[in-house]
Amino acid sequence: MINTVQYYPPHIADIEEFKRIAKVYDKKLQLIWDHIDQMQINRCFDEMDESECSRWETMINIKLTGEETLGDRRRNIKGIWTSGLPYTAKKFKEVLDAMIGPEYYLLDINRQKKTLKVDLMLDVIMQDKYIYNLMRAMAPADMIVTVSIMFNRNRAFKGYTNADLKAYTNHELRTSTIFKQEYNTNKHLGEYTNRDLASYMEVALMTQRLGG
Repeated sequence: MINTVQYYPPHIADIEEFKRIAKVYDKKLQLIWDHIDQMQINRCFDEMDESECSRWETMINIKLTGEETLGDRRRNIKGIWTSGLPYTAKKFKEVLDAMIGPEYYLLDINRQKKTLKVDLMLDVIMQDKYIYNLMRAMAPADMIVTVSIMFNRNRAFKGYTNADLKAYTNHELRTSTIFKQEYNTNKHLGEYTNRDLASYMEVALMTQRLGG
């Protein structure tokens, strides 16, 4: 806590008028220190406050829908900032890792077919438009870019009875993160070589437990 009076010469430290001046000064100085502290915090994308996010969104032309959380906004800014040249497969992964995390997507780049596909888990469904726009901007013009959502499948409802599921609409059954299902994302497949994975179809890579 700031206490300016302690720096006063002894002969004025006990004068009431000087104490009041110091009290006002302390408040103003505390505001300045708080602002400096926040400026330091705002240097980190993951810790930025709302005003700093707004400043960045203006600079890099991010249009908000009004549904984004502060965390979403931070990740969008971080993803765009990460998306500099060169646009390699590694760079696409770095951008997606920054925006949503390695456990929330499956990335497939097929150079022969000129396709780039990103499958997103339901936890990050609100990010799909931002991710598509960024992938589209980064990918070559002749590459087809698709961003899909991995909606709940039958296996997600294992352990629930019909009575349990009647409380939900069809839309909720497809999209609710209550019904957790395990997907093999890039993070899970990282320990395998291309030769290991070559025998699996794409859907199997996403849904089957590998290695046992």
